[in-house]
Amino acid sequence: MKNMSLRYALLGLLGEQPYTGYELKQRFQMKMVHFWNAHHTQIYRELNKMEQEGLVTAEIVKQDENPDKKVYTLQEKGKSVLTTWLLNKEVSPPKIKDEMLLRVSLFQFIPEEEAIGFLQESKAHHEQVLNHITMWKEETYNEEVMEERIGEYLTTEYGLLYMKNWITWCDWAIEKLEKRQEKK
Repeated sequence: MKNMSLRYALLGLLGEQPYTGYELKQRFQMKMVHFWNAHHTQIYRELNKMEQEGLVTAEIVKQDENPDKKVYTLQEKGKSVLTTWLLNKEVSPPKIKDEMLLRVSLFQFIPEEEAIGFLQESKAHHEQVLNHITMWKEETYNEEVMEERIGEYLTTEYGLLYMKNWITWCDWAIEKLEKRQEKK
């Protein structure tokens, strides 16, 4: 996905309610961890651009104990841009650009035990994310919420399936590598 997609992710999040940049980063980590990531500097840079373009407004909220904060609110122009993108963006074939798979594709250059260790570590990371998404889903969703936030629910389910698939694939790949080791 191109960097421009960050704009639409932010517009969509701001469609829920006004947020600070920090809160947006938190929402990313909660809602989109399984298919998206963004560094806080990317988020703030894009928020500034969107504010200049009139897609969002920012209100400075004074705080006594902490530094002032900016609360961003989606404007009608921003909602229109988001809706146009959602309805008019052509569906294109998926593009896989995965550094983990690139590394796996080059396993012939390292010993099997190193490759197995890599896959075990990757599997453990995916299990952690799977557990995080599962707990978040259980805490977040009921029938009413699923109806109100169907897109979020659908992508959560995708994230669960993706993590489960990666874990299953790691088990399969580890088994293949172990069998190769036994033959040597």
